[in-house]
Amino acid sequence: MPAPVRTPDTAPPLIFQWKRERGVKRRLAMWVLMVTAGHAALFYLFRVSPPLVSRKPPPQQSVLYLPSSDPLVQDLFTSLEERYPGALLKSEDHDLKADMVALAKATPAAVPSWDAHRAVLKPFPQPLVPQELPPLLQPGEPLLPAVASPPALAPPPGGKAVRSPFVAIEGGAGPPVARQPSWPDKLMDDTWPTSGSVPFMLGLDRYGRPDYCLPLSPATGLDLEALRRALLTMRFSPPAGGRVAWVSVAVRW
Repeated sequence: MPAPVRTPDTAPPLIFQWKRERGVKRRLAMWVLMVTAGHAALFYLFRVSPPLVSRKPPPQQSVLYLPSSDPLVQDLFTSLEERYPGALLKSEDHDLKADMVALAKATPAAVPSWDAHRAVLKPFPQPLVPQELPPLLQPGEPLLPAVASPPALAPPPGGKAVRSPFVAIEGGAGPPVARQPSWPDKLMDDTWPTSGSVPFMLGLDRYGRPDYCLPLSPATGLDLEALRRALLTMRFSPPAGGRVAWVSVAVRW
């Protein structure tokens, strides 16, 4: 494209237009007002408002009193007690007062005959003469006649007495014993104490034979297993009813 021909009378061409346009401020002010009005309309139409919450008063404690003297209340309590036994809780004072009122209604009024009675001692016709009572025993008299001492028992062959236990039924309840236990030889040696008692619980079957033998207390220095085997050899009369019977016994020596 050929460059324009410049004459001396024409002004040189400008790259920028420095001349201001008229009405720019009015248009800018108009658009600012329009945009402000639009935002205000949008905020008015689509405003977010929280829900109005009314403050409620706090709940107050209340007690509903149902008088038991009312027939309707009594019917209600009766139906509840029949449908849900034990659901109603009544105080001891309430029950006592209700029972006393019911008893007063059912009992006729009466005045006790001993209300005006006063206890008076009867006159004693015999004169009181102080006398000494005779003694029951005169001094120097023997209470029981003298008895000769029994002869000493002969020692067993071996020099030592043989100790043997025995069974005692405790409580006095249970079938009678048909056969005593058979104790083994040399059951009690020198390690056993001089005297003692070991309780056992026997479980008898319907024929009177011990099926269970349970020691009821621990014992030190004793052969409980030997005692238990000996007790299992006992025989009792058949229990009544054909059921398992429990008997408390004690092995003593």
